Amino acid sequence: MNQNLIQQYDKAFAKQFPIRLKKAQKEAFLDELEQELQTRNYRTKRFTLKTLLKNRILITECEKPKVIFLAHIDTPTIAPFWMSPLFKLLGHTRQYEGLILLLIIIYGPSILANIFPEWAPALKTITNILLLIFGLSLISLLIPNPHNREDNSSGVISLLTLADWIKDKPHLRQHIQFAFLDNEELGLLGSSSLRKHWQQQGHPYHNAAIICLDCVTRGKIPLIVYHKNDTIARKVAPHVQAHLPQTQIINLKHLPLSDNYVFKELGAIDISFADTSTIPGGYYIPRIHTPKDNDFSAENLMPLLTSLAEFLEQAIPTNGE
Repeated sequence: MNQNLIQQYDKAFAKQFPIRLKKAQKEAFLDELEQELQTRNYRTKRFTLKTLLKNRILITECEKPKVIFLAHIDTPTIAPFWMSPLFKLLGHTRQYEGLILLLIIIYGPSILANIFPEWAPALKTITNILLLIFGLSLISLLIPNPHNREDNSSGVISLLTLADWIKDKPHLRQHIQFAFLDNEELGLLGSSSLRKHWQQQGHPYHNAAIICLDCVTRGKIPLIVYHKNDTIARKVAPHVQAHLPQTQIINLKHLPLSDNYVFKELGAIDISFADTSTIPGGYYIPRIHTPKDNDFSAENLMPLLTSLAEFLEQAIPTNGE
């Protein structure tokens, strides 16, 4: 695996494509990715599919994939100021609990006002102030985040690096597909549209191990996330844990974390690097959706890519059987 190439991609993408929200920004980034793939003699397809919004997608051609790697190309806007502390407290893996806590904080004074009428004027004023602060904080969602080196340039760089490693291995090339997806940040729209497209085309994606890489350099604990079906997680985990012993396997059930959720019935997994939440038992991905998403560690990424390379060699032997 080429660590120098990883560092080159990080430097170039952070400088040339830090924001990928508008059509022109996404198209320019996809132009770059497609050129990188075609330089390595991959045949590519590029198309726009509509699921609520237009989703720009780039894939490598593969008739009989045994492994499909996913990464989203779009970048987020700036999250409200309270979101990062909330996730650090509870974890991204407790999004439902976080929503409940947020509602309690905002509407708690109003509820107390009904229980203690004598406090009602003051408590209702507090509720109105909290609602105003909450509403104003949402304005940041209209502002493009200026730095996105982890979310999800790290996933895109991972796929390109794997593609570079595979380029001279014919037995792997013919059975591995790469998909670069749009609008993950707006509700997994790109992956949803791709699944529908593949269904209509009769593409055998259901025969492949689907692996999504999203935010894979910063946190101390690699997470292998699945949803009920752990078939692929159990196959990949030993390889990742051999190089990254701190790796945890998590069943998030009905809670989406990244594009793998769209393919959850097939056992698709997401791999993300996270830290432990303040309240034990949860995990959060530090500094994403904030202007502080401006560091990248090729050294942290290398063991993951090495482990995935070993998984691929075992999953797809030289004879391709």
